[in-house]
Amino acid sequence: MPFETITCEEAKGVATLTLNRPEKLNALSLRMGDEICEALEALRRREELRVLLVTGAGRAFSAGGDLASMDEVKGDPFAIDRGVRVYCEVAQRLRELSVPVVAKVNGDAFGGSLGIIMACDLRLAREDARLGFAFTRVGLSGADAGVSYLLPRLVGVAKAAELLLLGEVISGKEAERIGLVNRALPAAELDSAAGETVARLAAGPPLALRATKRALYDGLGRDMATDFQCQCYVQTLCFQSQDHQEGLRAFREKRPPVFQGR
Repeated sequence: MPFETITCEEAKGVATLTLNRPEKLNALSLRMGDEICEALEALRRREELRVLLVTGAGRAFSAGGDLASMDEVKGDPFAIDRGVRVYCEVAQRLRELSVPVVAKVNGDAFGGSLGIIMACDLRLAREDARLGFAFTRVGLSGADAGVSYLLPRLVGVAKAAELLLLGEVISGKEAERIGLVNRALPAAELDSAAGETVARLAAGPPLALRATKRALYDGLGRDMATDFQCQCYVQTLCFQSQDHQEGLRAFREKRPPVFQGR
C-alpha cells in the first residue's frame, strides 16, 4: 500500500511497518499518524497476519514531534487536539491489534514515538539508543501518545514519575535495566535478534498467541475472579483447537510443530 511517510510491507504473515522520513529523523507529523492508523486498520483485517514489526528508517527510530507541524497548528486548539489525538489512536490500535507486535528501536526515540514503542508487545533496542522523555523540558505534558498510561505499567509509578517529571533521557541499556525494553543489544546484533523474535512468533500458534495477548492486557482492568473466568473460557477454546493437537503430536514426535491457526 502506498504511503508518503511510512512503508508497510507484508510477506508470509509477517508485516513490517517503518516510519519513513529519514531526512527528518522520522519526526511525527499529522500525516504520519493518519497513515499509521490507515495501515493498522488494513492489517487488522488480514486474517493471514501473524506478527507485526515496527521500526524506523535510517539512523533514528523517531525524533518525536515534527517542529514544522507544531508551528503550523499554533493558536488552533482544534488542530492541536487532532495532532495529539491521532498518536493516542496509534498507540491504542497497536495495543488492540490481535497479533503480537515487536518494536525494533534502531536508534534514538524521543517524545511521542515512545508511545508507539511502549504500545508494542515486545521491544528490542540498540543499547546506545537514546530514549528521551523530554516533554516537560519544552513545556509539554508527559500525557502524550499514550506515554503516561503505558510507562507506569512497564516500569512502575515511581520510575515513571522520575522519567516524566524530570524529563529524563536514558540509554537503551538503561531502558532494559528498568524494564522499558525487553532487550538492549549492540547495533550489529539488533537486526538478527529482531528477525529471530519475529520468526519465532510467526511460527507460533496464532490462536494461542492472540488469546495470550488479549488476556494480558484485558486482565489489567479486571478483578481476579472475573479474569479467572475469562482464562477458563479462553483456555477451553484453545484446548479444542487443531493447533493444540498439532503441538502435542510434534512434542511426542520430537519435531517442530506446524501451526495453522485453526
